[in-house]
Amino acid sequence: MSVNEILKIYLKDLILELKELKTILELENQEIKKEVNILNITNPRKALIVNSINNYYITINSWIKGQNQIQEEIEKLITETNLLKEKICIQYQNTCKTLKELFDQKTTIPKIQFPKNLFSYNNSISVDVKI
Repeated sequence: MSVNEILKIYLKDLILELKELKTILELENQEIKKEVNILNITNPRKALIVNSINNYYITINSWIKGQNQIQEEIEKLITETNLLKEKICIQYQNTCKTLKELFDQKTTIPKIQFPKNLFSYNNSISVDVKI
């Protein structure tokens, strides 16, 4: 098996990993949009896929540096991989934006309570504080 064939197989596997990561991110984004209480958003499967993708990039880049010839099919696979990377980046940005919106919605201002002995008379007073 030639280096180009092995590289082609690695690129196809990389594209599958990227598609799987994209699916996981879309699922997480849907859960966040539903305002499901997620205590820990980290997903061990996602971390494994990201690590696998990084390993693919390291291997592929080392082979490409040693190999000056890149066939048209490999260029097409690289282009498709870059498009998937852009989609994943957009998905991360959307998830971040949704998390910020949820954080802003869930943030509450604590109520201020004054001690009863602060005032010298016995009538109770209600105080509304607006920030």
